[in-house]
Amino acid sequence: MKAKLDEFIGLDRSLDEFRRWALSDWKSPTTRALLAEYYVRCALGLDGEPAGDWEYVDIHLGNGKIEVKASAYLQPARGGDMKRTSPRFDIKEKEWAWSNEAWEWMRSESPKRWADCYVLCLESADAASGLLDLSQWEFFVLSTPVIDRTFGRQKTVSVGRLLQEGFRPVAFGSLESEIKRTLG
Repeated sequence: MKAKLDEFIGLDRSLDEFRRWALSDWKSPTTRALLAEYYVRCALGLDGEPAGDWEYVDIHLGNGKIEVKASAYLQPARGGDMKRTSPRFDIKEKEWAWSNEAWEWMRSESPKRWADCYVLCLESADAASGLLDLSQWEFFVLSTPVIDRTFGRQKTVSVGRLLQEGFRPVAFGSLESEIKRTLG
């Protein structure tokens, strides 16, 4: 018997039940990262494309490659509680990158940032329910040359440092135009 892509064979469960289980922890940084990428894809009209996995950048746009990073003021803590933190974004350079299209590892002679643009997505809600409220999100859009010049070989950057350097977040409604402006 051949399986459809939306049903199990030999398991009396629905695909929606699996989705609810797989994405059940809304406080998880992994779930937040998936949601942030989805929001950026929605802003660009690319939410009809399937989610990728392991690709060296999150989004391929006609004129550039985009890396999406997510962080929040509230982070999971021991015992299932949430603790307030200073949000940080991963901006580290990498020597190796996986290409799904070429189906191979690519290597740079020295570590680098493989994307042309980074979208740093900050979820600022005081409760996990804020994840689904776009008014609780802010988006910093930075070109990789600006990141290289401003932060050098830093592996992470805090929201405080972004603001200190004069970077200002944009709301979801301005995200598409800001990404396109940044990619030129």
